[in-house]
Amino acid sequence: MCYEYDFLAVVDGSSLEDGTANRGYGSYHLENRDGRQQTVRLDLGTATNTAHNAVLRNEAEYQTLIAALKDLIDRVNKAGKSPAKYSVVVQTDAQLLVGQLTQGWQVKAANLRPLVDEAAELLKSFCLAQIEKVPRDEIVRVLGY
Repeated sequence: MCYEYDFLAVVDGSSLEDGTANRGYGSYHLENRDGRQQTVRLDLGTATNTAHNAVLRNEAEYQTLIAALKDLIDRVNKAGKSPAKYSVVVQTDAQLLVGQLTQGWQVKAANLRPLVDEAAELLKSFCLAQIEKVPRDEIVRVLGY
């Protein structure tokens, strides 16, 4: 049986210009129905100055979502259970991510296609996966930045 949600994942990825390069980073917060929760910070590495900050930011959003879903799936598997018996709600402030994964928006950037495909496959691991766009203030409240 699938409940409204068994797990909540709040995700955010971005990038910072660091002199001649851009550094990608992300954070995700996992919470279950029992109230157990954990926030994870990610350093997604540096891209040369040929990578535009906006391009890296979109990649970081997807990389953070993928990391959160893999972590959650791994936790469920380690508990001897199947993710297919659980539901997840993903909250993000990234309209592009929501549009591409739930509203059929085209993926125009070639660098995002494999990330979109991987995220979509991971979401299929759950009996129900919902992605919600939430205000930036909500992301800041949960992740602390």
